[in-house]
Amino acid sequence: MALKRRRLAQRRKSLGHSQDDLASLVGVGRTTVVRWERAETDPQPWLRRKLATALRLSADELTELLEDVSEVPGRRDGNVLRSSVSLDFSDTATAVALAEGFSAHDLSSRRQVLAGLTVLSSAALLRPIRQWVASLPEETDRPFGVDDLGELRDAVKLFRRWDASGVGGLKRKAVVGQLNAVAESVHEITDGTARAELLSILAELAQLAGWMAYDHGLPGAAQRYYLLALHACKEAGPGAVPLGVKVIGDMTQLSTSLGNYDDSLRLAQTGLCALPRTEKLVRTELLGLEARAYAQLGPREAPDAARSAEACVEVWHEAEDKTAPDWLHYMNQAEVDCLAANTYTQLALHADDQTRWRVYAGRAEYHTLRARQTRASGYDRSRVLDEVRLAKVRLSQRELREALTVAVDALSLADTSRSSVVHDWLLRFHSEVTERHAGESSVHQFTDQLRDYLRKVAPAKESDVRA
Repeated sequence: MALKRRRLAQRRKSLGHSQDDLASLVGVGRTTVVRWERAETDPQPWLRRKLATALRLSADELTELLEDVSEVPGRRDGNVLRSSVSLDFSDTATAVALAEGFSAHDLSSRRQVLAGLTVLSSAALLRPIRQWVASLPEETDRPFGVDDLGELRDAVKLFRRWDASGVGGLKRKAVVGQLNAVAESVHEITDGTARAELLSILAELAQLAGWMAYDHGLPGAAQRYYLLALHACKEAGPGAVPLGVKVIGDMTQLSTSLGNYDDSLRLAQTGLCALPRTEKLVRTELLGLEARAYAQLGPREAPDAARSAEACVEVWHEAEDKTAPDWLHYMNQAEVDCLAANTYTQLALHADDQTRWRVYAGRAEYHTLRARQTRASGYDRSRVLDEVRLAKVRLSQRELREALTVAVDALSLADTSRSSVVHDWLLRFHSEVTERHAGESSVHQFTDQLRDYLRKVAPAKESDVRA
């Protein structure tokens, strides 16, 4: 089916503009406007303000029109390219078509095209996520899963181990290709149980593709894959609800990395509301993410942040003897300690009262050191993040020299890592340390070392290092 942004075109026409008129107002060619209205491309960020002005819309209203993509009946173009993913979770049987279309768009697009994809926030993001929760199917006695799809699940496990080793971003296209192939295979399945199982695999691949896109510095693409995963979870049935809530957790982390802390908190709380009480492993992660979101919102939220962090650890102790599904294979003692440490470190960094920051920093140190000690092999990216986390803990303890020593060790351990998550953590640590100790010569030295590292592995981010 061909696609069209009907409401976008209607808005243009209601103002009396032809496609040529709108193109002239925005400063682009007519064909660019045509592609926008056909949902073949998204307006680049620097054009959105001009487009919103030309259409007399607010930024949020324009985003709503751009995300409202519908199919044009009577036209079929095979594996059509889709640069957007539907936000309407009341629709049925959309996951396969969306997965085929968006993965094809990804495979055929250059990085700069994917990097230009917009990221939803505030109401534009929260409304569809709440709609997903409201549309979840009721539990049934129908068996979930079949044995003859074992080889495909093994392939997904392999992809996850690639990602855990820190090379996931480099292998991302292989995962997207597998996602595209699975979407095509769903058409051939008539058995209800097998179809549900295949849709759950589709959801897992979409979630992994989203995480890899995020780790590769492509937040707009990541968000679209997460939405794809939610569509697939909805169609797969009740057994996929925990995976869907885990995907909402991933969206929470994405919002946090972009500084949208209100979104992070509301997403985490929405996921917790949708999760059955018996799903304690996923609940552990969501509570940890909720705690960090509270901590990011400032000292006034510190009591709620601490309570959520304590609940995260408590629920983990209730669940640690349970076997985690492979899409949650990383959820172990080290990961739980990291979740708690992230919250307490943030609280310690921004507490004014000495007694408070000492208490928070002590808890952060305890959890951080235990995470380093219990970290399993094969999680190379996590090991780098452990060191950056420890550097932040030392900074929260007001120990500048030790913080910078650990941070330099983290740079050495990161070596040639091209993980955008690693780079962003290092940049955020640098921002925190320069804000507190801008005049120190040791900080200037670390600034030079960080620039040298980024110049080698992520040249585009070197300019993000502020002296």
